Parts: sequence; C-alpha cells; structure tokens
Amino acid sequence: MVEPVLKHPRRPRNYKEAVRIQERLKPRLVLEDKTGPVHLVAGADVSYDKGSDNFHAAVVVLKFPELETIEEARASGKAPFPYIPGLLSFREGPIVIKALGKLKNRPDVILVDGHGVAHPRGFGIASHIGVLTGIPSIGCAKSVLVGEFREPARMRGSTSPLVYKNIEVGRALRTKEKVKPVFVSVGHMTSLDRACEIVLGCCAKYRLPEPARRAHILVNKIRKENPKPALSRRFAPPSPTGGEGKKVNNIIEKRNPSPLAGEGMGRGELIKIYNSLLEHYGPQSWWPGETPFEVMVGAILTQNTSWTNVEKAISNLKRSDSLSPEAIDAMPEGRLAELIKPSGYFNIKAKRLKSFVKYFMESYGGKTGKMRKGDVAQIRRELLSVTGIGPETADSIMLYALEMPVFVVDAYTKRIFSRHGFFPPDSEYHEVQKFFMDSLPGDVKLYNEYHALIVRLAKERCAKRSGACRICVLAKAENP
Repeated sequence: MVEPVLKHPRRPRNYKEAVRIQERLKPRLVLEDKTGPVHLVAGADVSYDKGSDNFHAAVVVLKFPELETIEEARASGKAPFPYIPGLLSFREGPIVIKALGKLKNRPDVILVDGHGVAHPRGFGIASHIGVLTGIPSIGCAKSVLVGEFREPARMRGSTSPLVYKNIEVGRALRTKEKVKPVFVSVGHMTSLDRACEIVLGCCAKYRLPEPARRAHILVNKIRKENPKPALSRRFAPPSPTGGEGKKVNNIIEKRNPSPLAGEGMGRGELIKIYNSLLEHYGPQSWWPGETPFEVMVGAILTQNTSWTNVEKAISNLKRSDSLSPEAIDAMPEGRLAELIKPSGYFNIKAKRLKSFVKYFMESYGGKTGKMRKGDVAQIRRELLSVTGIGPETADSIMLYALEMPVFVVDAYTKRIFSRHGFFPPDSEYHEVQKFFMDSLPGDVKLYNEYHALIVRLAKERCAKRSGACRICVLAKAENP
C-alpha cells in the first residue's frame, strides 16, 4: 500500500492561496537522482464524465524494463477544485494519490501525464504528487506548458532542451521516429537525464510511455463502465440575432456548485456573473452582420481598430457590390485595400482577406453551409493556417459566422477575470479558453452572449489601467 509521506494540503480558497501552497511545498523538491534500481514504474491518468465534474483516476504498475502489467488501481470522485492554468495539481492530484494508495506494490517511479518543474512556478502536478508520496516522479506531457524548444532530430531518442527564463526545465524527447516529441521534466527525486532514460525505456511501439498509455486506456474504460445520468442543460440564454434574454436556470449552479463560492472562482461563479451581466445590460445581439460571410469579413477587419471603422469599410464593400467571396476573390488587391481603407492597416488586411477568401473558395466553394458541416477542431486548424488569422479571429468566425461552440477570448476577458482571481493575468489564450469551455455548457448562444457582455462591461467599467470597481455590476454579483 502506498501511503503519502505528507497529507494533501487542504483545498485552497482562491488562486493566491493555491500559489502560496505551491511555494510552501516547493522547497521539499529533490532535484537530483534518488531512483536507484528501477523495477516497477507506475503510470497515472485522469478522465472526466462528459459535462460534469465527476472524474476517475487510474494507476497502472509495470515491470521495468519488461513492461508487463502487474497491478492496476482506480478511484472516482468529484473534482474538488476548478480548472485553473498552472494549478492542475489541486484539481487532479488528490484523486491520483487516492488511486496510488490502493496499490499493493510500491512503484520505484511514477510517470505523470503532466509537468514537473517545467511549470510557471517550477512545481507542476508531477512534482506535487512526488513530494506528497515521497516516490520519485517524472512529468511526461504531450504539449508544452512553459518554455521554448527546437524540434529534436527525427531519430528515436533524440532530445532538445526545453528552456524557460534561460533555464533548461525539461526536454523534448523523440520516443518514436517521425512522430511528435513528448516533453519530459523532473518531478521529484530524479535528474533530467535519468527521467529521459526511463521514459524512453518505457516506450515500446507508441509515442507515449506504456505506463501512461495503459493508464489512459484503463481510465477511459472505467469512465465508460460507470455512466452517469445525462445532465440537464435547462437554460435559455439570448439568441445572437436578438430576442428577449433569459437567465441561466439555477439548475446549473445546483448541478455544479462552486467549490470557491464568493472567492471569484468556479463554475457557479461564472454562471452568476453571466446572469448579473445579462440582467444589467440585457441581450447584446452580437455579431452585427446581414450574412455569415459579412461576419467573417468583419472579424478580419476588426483587428486593431474600432467597430465604427469596420462598419465604414463594410459599407464601402456593399456600395461597390463587392461583399461576396467571388467578388473579393476576383478583385485586384489594390482596389480591395482602397475600399477597406477606413479599417486601418488596409494593405495588410487586404492581403489577409484575399488569403482567407482563397481558402474559403478552394475548400468550401465559398459556402458557409458546407463549412458548418465540418469538424470543429479541423476547421479551427484550417483557419489558423490562413495568413493573418490568429486564435481570436478564427474563434470569432467559428462562433459568430459558423455557429460552432467555441468560446472567444480577448484582452477584455483576460483583464476582467484575472482581476477577479480566476487565473493569472499573463495566462495564455488557450488556457483561458479551456477554463471557460470546461466550466460552461457547450452552447453557442451562451458563448455568444457571454462574450458580448464581457466586451460591454470592459468598455464601461473595466478600463486597461484601472476599473470602476465600486459601481461595477460584478461587485453586486459577488456581494448580493
């Protein structure tokens, strides 16, 4: 039986308290190799019930280097902490440690699907689990959380440094030829060289190390074996095309009670904020546009300018009978730049519009209906590959023109919600987006109206340098 050497910290009440706990635990990290002979390697993974905070953890122990499974353990529960970038250990750490506690064989090393010291504060979930269990741990992730790297050579076993703030915090490791690398970092009581050696030794036919891969397979099997009743989504947010807005039904808050109610975090708090904004401002009826294609053009033209200027540019296109994919595709770039001049950066935006229209015509025949039938993830990848289209523009096109359930993040979103303690102000776009999409029902109308209300609030009450906090509607939401 694996018994933690330290009791898991109590649930933090907010972001700042969670960070303080990480800072208190960090000095206990051992960043030198204490693994000794490795005979047993454990892999851990977590999976969530769809649309719920109910989740499951699986741990699989393998003989090393034979990679034969000798034991499995599992645990289920309800996530005790919301998803917040950089604080995954408080959400998933307790359930993984609970599953580890059911093992009869104590592993020599734990491989965690996440990061160790390759983390904004040098203390990711792999380090968290290692310090609390007293077992050497290694972070092995499929994507980067912090730092930069160069692609390692294509042959198996090739590595390249993952560097963050001029320090090597991990390595990109090629575990299989011609596949993407994994990102290895020290968790606890191991060295980076030893960590890469163990991970590579655990990789057989696949990109991911076998302990983690088998834990992933097991935890998804557990989730499917324990189906939960379908969760009601009885809410009626306002239509993006107008109509009377309605509050999100209280059933959502009852279904997903905020673990940090009143502390500015959690799903219940997001719903409460939405309801308060909607009640105060009413439906915003976004996005302005007579056709989906007009919305697409507006999303590209609104980069680095006000909507008033975009409206002038679109009016020019309409007056010249040029607001169609076919017309813009056939138009000389110089003429297009002249028409959209009010939007600013018109030469650059003309190139971007031409690039987008070329993609739109070649891939979908200029038909939004055909584009709407595509896979959401694939459409987003395609849009991001078009010159000049970044995440915010791509997501605006998908949400407002294609009516796909993708939450749009902008500077206003980061400003407001970081000030209320949901995440740090320097969080990456994808981290903030994941927070909202994990915490809200995947509904197009809700995403549409929520983003529009955020923009309205930021412009009226939450300026870049300071906010009018005393008269902000959110002050009433947090202190009813």
